[in-house]
Amino acid sequence: MRITPGRSLFVVALIVVLTGCGGSGSGSLADSLNLNEDPSSTLLVVESGGGFLPVDLVVNQGPGLVLMRDGTLIGQGPQIEIFPGPLLANWQTSQLDQETLLFVLEELDAIGFDEIDQVENNDAANTVADAPTTTVTFYNQDGEHSFSVYALGLDTNTSDARVPILANLVQELFDAATRGTGADYQPERIQVVARDGAGQFDPADPTVNFRDWPLPLSFEEMGALDIEGWRCATFEGSEMEQLLEVFEGANQQTYWTEGEVDHRLGVRPLFSFEEPCAPTLS
Repeated sequence: MRITPGRSLFVVALIVVLTGCGGSGSGSLADSLNLNEDPSSTLLVVESGGGFLPVDLVVNQGPGLVLMRDGTLIGQGPQIEIFPGPLLANWQTSQLDQETLLFVLEELDAIGFDEIDQVENNDAANTVADAPTTTVTFYNQDGEHSFSVYALGLDTNTSDARVPILANLVQELFDAATRGTGADYQPERIQVVARDGAGQFDPADPTVNFRDWPLPLSFEEMGALDIEGWRCATFEGSEMEQLLEVFEGANQQTYWTEGEVDHRLGVRPLFSFEEPCAPTLS
């Protein structure tokens, strides 16, 4: 991800602010959280899994929000309210202001994220049914630290005082993504998932449309995912650019014909912290 001159000035200003703020047991939040120095590195990721979601969504879901060390926030912007919707989701980037980014770091410090390895909280399982689990992963110089909470924000009955702080942090990030004036996100890699579309559409449906198989490898050459029937491949560079141009004009009712088989595709950005075609978040 490129850092523009304006963003570089923002990072310098933020460093000045951080080094002037006291952290728990150290001279600054940056030291307390042991933050990465690279402004283009990943700081925080918010993911959601479980609950009642169609398989098509689960297999192509990806992170809900990605926050970079320099305050760049990546997430899905408003979607066009038409059917069928575009095949490509509206991924946007926006820039957190210094006050909001400082708030994020203070909340991370209050939770003690730098001392967490992996925490799972299921306190709400007895009172809330069929809710998703939210996983927040923090990245610093020691690696990744994850905190997963079932029904985060839906039930305040918990014995862990860190959970409401986490819920407040996640809500603030989603609010910031909504407030921000976003620009289109330009991924460095994309992930494409595919399955046989037999029985998935009504041939008489006027919204269903067909295009030639777009990938430079066959369906059988794609790697198998952990959800039966689905396959996966990743692309970057010129191959990615060519595919994005093809996908730009497709929608959620587009089927891709290879020989005599029509396939259903899903496409999303693949971020630097993700393993290609990794098992899906359950």
